[in-house]
Amino acid sequence: MKKIKLKDIIKDVKDPWQPKDIVYINDTALRIAKIQGVYNWHTHRDEDEFFLVLKGKISIDTEEGAVELRENEGYLVEKGKRHRSRAKKPAWILLVEPTRTKTLGEDNQ
Repeated sequence: MKKIKLKDIIKDVKDPWQPKDIVYINDTALRIAKIQGVYNWHTHRDEDEFFLVLKGKISIDTEEGAVELRENEGYLVEKGKRHRSRAKKPAWILLVEPTRTKTLGEDNQ
């Protein structure tokens, strides 16, 4: 297996909201995505989803309020929690989630 260089991968992820699978660990995917603007509200009924900011700053909105994340900060969205992510300026995140996770959530597929 090749060494994974996140800084190099970020350069290749140019389109917002199009996660790129980096590696699979058993049934878990590590995905890099560019966030820009506001994503739609959605829910993953059966899967947790972890966000780690690699570059930039994002917010994750839930029905309980918003969480702001800066570089090297993360947040776990627990299964069943309605949420959306947003960023005023381009930002890149690492998503850790089951390979079966539907990007749009179950309520938007």
